Amino acid sequence: MILAGGRGSRMGGAVPKPLVELAGRPLIAYVIDRLSAQAGPLILAAPRGVGFERFGLDLAPDRRPDLPGPLAGIEAGLEAAAHRLPAGPAYLLVTPGDTPFLPADLAARLAAPAAQTPVIVRFSGVRQPAVGLWPVAVLPALTAWLDDGRPLAIRAFLDTIGHQEVAIPASPSAPGGDPFFNVNSPGELALAERFLDAAGGR
Repeated sequence: MILAGGRGSRMGGAVPKPLVELAGRPLIAYVIDRLSAQAGPLILAAPRGVGFERFGLDLAPDRRPDLPGPLAGIEAGLEAAAHRLPAGPAYLLVTPGDTPFLPADLAARLAAPAAQTPVIVRFSGVRQPAVGLWPVAVLPALTAWLDDGRPLAIRAFLDTIGHQEVAIPASPSAPGGDPFFNVNSPGELALAERFLDAAGGR
């Protein structure tokens, strides 16, 4: 599942941030390319009617009003995955929609047999809470958390229910070696474009 509900205010807010173009393509198109060979079916945690339908993927809009944040997006994705069970997946791979340089082996690296809690990425000693493998079975706990008005930060929920972490190495195929480089500002967008230009558009 790709988290795609952000307003993109630091990018001007004209379109949702994952639809901002990088070298002529929406940011989220790069994420879709990176994930489509690793996991599926892909789900976009995104609102309807703002342009995400063009990708032909299932949309899982937030169940809660006013775009309360990525934790609510994860809830929507887990619910969508739960509806596919028992034939569907027991785990949901979650990434942001503004990270165009994700590792090609992300799903394999995060796979943990019989994991009962989320498996979260750690890169360069820093936890990346928006990138992880989530057991669908945590959905009731997450829904109860949000219903109770608990903190909306992913970190707060993870610290409460417990989680595992997997260290991911640097990649020469990402700016500064960071495969979780996310585009949050026009300056970061320009940096990503320069990197793609130097890499021959990869």
